[in-house]
Amino acid sequence: MTDIPILIPVKEYSARCNKKNYALLPYAADYIQGLDASNRTTVIADSQGLTILAASLGLHTYLEKRYSNQDELRSCYNYAKQNSIQYFFLCPVTQPFKSEKLMQQMSEVFEKEMEQRDFITTISKVTDRNLFYVEDFGNGYRFIHDMPNRKRSQCATQYMIDGVLYLIKTSFLEKVMLSDDPNKTFWSGNFNCVLNEAPFMDIDTDADMNCFRYLNTYFKIKLIPG
Repeated sequence: MTDIPILIPVKEYSARCNKKNYALLPYAADYIQGLDASNRTTVIADSQGLTILAASLGLHTYLEKRYSNQDELRSCYNYAKQNSIQYFFLCPVTQPFKSEKLMQQMSEVFEKEMEQRDFITTISKVTDRNLFYVEDFGNGYRFIHDMPNRKRSQCATQYMIDGVLYLIKTSFLEKVMLSDDPNKTFWSGNFNCVLNEAPFMDIDTDADMNCFRYLNTYFKIKLIPG
């Protein structure tokens, strides 16, 4: 299943991090190009500026009329239905770090389990460090949780949905779009997960973007050769 369409929905305006999609789309394009998958990738954008950027990065483009509060699932569904796409990869730009073989692994799982799965998504390993959480009580900080000791060895490793990639059936997405609570309906679907071994980072605010830019600067300077 190496010909599955890849959809990248992006929007011009973001309330919490303005113009973030302009900054992050090139990283998604770089990932796609590394997989030699540009010919099956379409950027769904609501502005001419983003379609121009996407085209300059070697990706197909589709300019949509996006309604107020329209999310990326709706954008992908509208495009998939219009183009008779049965299933597709949804590739958000806000999670830039992806394992190189992630799409291949997801395709393999989907091919084996196509009949019973509505979608495949990705998970990341995270360390639960809640024993170190603190709160500001006005005159300093204190621990939120009352624990006898605070050794890092007691921090358990857990898995979480990271939203780095989705492989979705359009027929399932139609049910989601017609429901009264699309978010609840989507996550009530029958899904499986593939581990994303790349570091997890979700860039959704100005603070997130500053951290991401810092990583770029830091590793250009600090990375040890070899």
